[in-house]
Amino acid sequence: MSANDNLLTVSVIGKPKGNVALELFKAIRERGGEVEDCRIAQIGDRLTANLLVSGNWSTLGRLETALPGIAEKLELQVRFERCEVRPVNPDFRPYAAEVIAPQDPNLLVNILEFFQHQDVEVVEISTQKYQSTYTGADMANVQMVLHVPVNQHPQALRESFMDLCDDLNADGMLDPIKT
Repeated sequence: MSANDNLLTVSVIGKPKGNVALELFKAIRERGGEVEDCRIAQIGDRLTANLLVSGNWSTLGRLETALPGIAEKLELQVRFERCEVRPVNPDFRPYAAEVIAPQDPNLLVNILEFFQHQDVEVVEISTQKYQSTYTGADMANVQMVLHVPVNQHPQALRESFMDLCDDLNADGMLDPIKT
């Protein structure tokens, strides 16, 4: 991404038919845009995509004009908005957390409340419910990307997190992300 580039965030949802991702990427590329960041997943019977597209002002204008037609052609719902670069914040360290636990409707709330009380920012969440192949138990897997304040003692946070996991009858992991 060059210093002169602008950013457009694009969110789409629709039935997964054909190769929606390929069609979106081609449409962006044909208008001179470049996908900087992307998350595509099937949620239920719907395909969801969140894209961050860069390009000069004219490129993004052409894309904004074309997106409603592209969405209609692909039978998608689309929302887009200009945005800025994600702010850099050296006051935080990136961490990954994972929790594997018996399914419980309060699991996510308990985990999110814990991190809120620790002044830890949750920046990404991915969850899956599944049935254990070996026992048939209903289970949940929660993966998160966190921003932990640099002034927070890592071992104290990890110990508190493990205490939470014990209280939830869960297995957990909390480690720094090494990039």
